[in-house]
Order: sequence, then structure tokens, then C-alpha cells
Amino acid sequence: MPLKSLLFSFNGRIGRKTFWMWNVCYYLAIMIVAQGLNFLFPNVMQFLLPLLLLMLLIPDLAITAKRWHDRNKSNWWLLLNLPLVFGRMSLPTLDPATAAQPSMVQSLLSFSALACGAWILVECGFLKGTEGPNQYGDEPK
Repeated sequence: MPLKSLLFSFNGRIGRKTFWMWNVCYYLAIMIVAQGLNFLFPNVMQFLLPLLLLMLLIPDLAITAKRWHDRNKSNWWLLLNLPLVFGRMSLPTLDPATAAQPSMVQSLLSFSALACGAWILVECGFLKGTEGPNQYGDEPK
């Protein structure tokens, strides 16, 4: 699959290997860039990191959509990503002074992000895709 289709199309299927390779690179890149931004621009880090996460949102959702398709499930399953997206966007903006005592909303968001993330991890990361062609395309090679 061409890189442009892989990162920006919500059609087709990918296997677990591609899903895992994307996620390892995604989280490594976020950690490395976050450390670099924190070193170079510590006063504006809380604004720059959410921008980076927004730039990577479409490719991340496109990869996950293709993995759901391999499991013969629709793009509606991407709604499980909502708590994760909100959680990622809110973490850099949290006030360190109040971080020790999260609000009820922050706690519920964290719990729902954990539950949804675990579900996505199991379904997309560990469970095998549909054998043979399905409504979303041919089985990935």
C-alpha cells in the first residue's frame, strides 16, 4: 500500500504488523519530539505538543480504521478513540499544581481512555483479521 494511502485514506485493510509498526513509531516520535520541545521551548511546550498530536491525528485514525476493517468492522469503531484523543490533548495543558488532585471529569476521562485504549489494543493489536476478502477489501499480505 502506498504511504499516502496508508496514512491518509480510511479505506482498505492492514494487518497487525503494520498496525504495531505504526504505533511504535508514533509513540517513539511523540516521546522524542516532546523531549526536544521541552528542552528547546519549555515555556510553550503545552501549546506545541497538542499541535503535534493534531498533525498526527488523521494518520493515526486512518491506520486504526484500516485495522478495524481487517477485523470486518466499520469506521464507527473509531469512536473508541475519542477518550484517547481528549486525554492526549488535555495532558500537556494540565496545571502541575492541581495534577496531584485530578477532578472527577479528569478521572472519568482517564478511566474511559484506559478502557477504550485496552479494547483497541486487544481488538486491533492482538486479534487476527478476517481471513480472505471481506467488505473492506482483500486480506492484507
